[in-house]
Amino acid sequence: MSFQSDVLSPEDQKFLYEEVAGVPLQLFDDEPTILLTDFPKNEDILKIPKPVTTVLSNEEYEGPFNFEVDIIPNGSKNGWFFSPTLNKVYMDIKAPFPIDFKVKQRPLHPLFIRVTPMYSSPQFAQECVSRCVNHEYAEATTSPHIMAHIRPHIIRCQNQSAFYIGDKTNNERLSIIIPLSFPQMGTNSIREMFEFTCKNSCPVPGMNRRSIEVIFTLEDSESQIYGRKTLNVRICSCPKRDKEKEEADDSGKTQPPKGKKRKLDKPAKKIVSNNQDLREFTIQIPIAGKHNIGHVLKYCHDLMAGEVARHSGNGVETTAPYTNALSKISTMIKDLNE
Repeated sequence: MSFQSDVLSPEDQKFLYEEVAGVPLQLFDDEPTILLTDFPKNEDILKIPKPVTTVLSNEEYEGPFNFEVDIIPNGSKNGWFFSPTLNKVYMDIKAPFPIDFKVKQRPLHPLFIRVTPMYSSPQFAQECVSRCVNHEYAEATTSPHIMAHIRPHIIRCQNQSAFYIGDKTNNERLSIIIPLSFPQMGTNSIREMFEFTCKNSCPVPGMNRRSIEVIFTLEDSESQIYGRKTLNVRICSCPKRDKEKEEADDSGKTQPPKGKKRKLDKPAKKIVSNNQDLREFTIQIPIAGKHNIGHVLKYCHDLMAGEVARHSGNGVETTAPYTNALSKISTMIKDLNE
């Protein structure tokens, strides 16, 4: 074996030849090709509960592991206020809010906390709670690092291991799945920080002044529920004022004396003003985007449904115009989705 080089001197060439003589030149050993599909997917590493489409129960249930959700009452300096009497928290948008979770004698398999907002009124309980258009699309510009599937969620968790699941276009409820960790040394609870990204007063497809409650469920990877707690929430600009007002309204509700029978007076039928306009109108307005047509129809649907509920005690002649309009709007929504 010999070689010639225009760069190395004959002495250097001889030295290198002697160093490598008889040694096969192998820079790399053959290794099997590693494909992307060879790596385990996230769901293979940690299986999490699936999205839900049904109306969630709000009946509290401690379950076999004594599931507890604790609210720290002192929030006067943190942008939020908690009312124990109403089991309700009042806060401004994007105000960090701590919640402590406790379990006892937990099993060996992983547990999760599912956090799901739901409308308090049975009339709207089947609807998915999501953000308004203004806040959702503004975040796409101001915080482009936030993934698109997270933006519709009104609740955010500061836990980096949290999963945001659900798709409102498939009628799936928007939930946060948090792997339940173990308490730190010297404590018996796990604290998670939350914040809300939309207000109750935001227009459709937001909450549109409807009350909400947050359902906390303790689950395993198969969505088996081991505990459930609820918390009423109001996201507003003046949490202290709204808290004091609602507590005053609640305390003003007088209760009959115990031990005495009282006759229940039949509620008087509401008198409908003669100048109330019950005529049906049809309008044509230009709208860009099929999805925006759905938002407008949804708002009209909720508006007519609210009128039916408010006038339910005034007779069929009063509710009939609203019921007829509601039926026609429902048909339009169905045709739009087909």
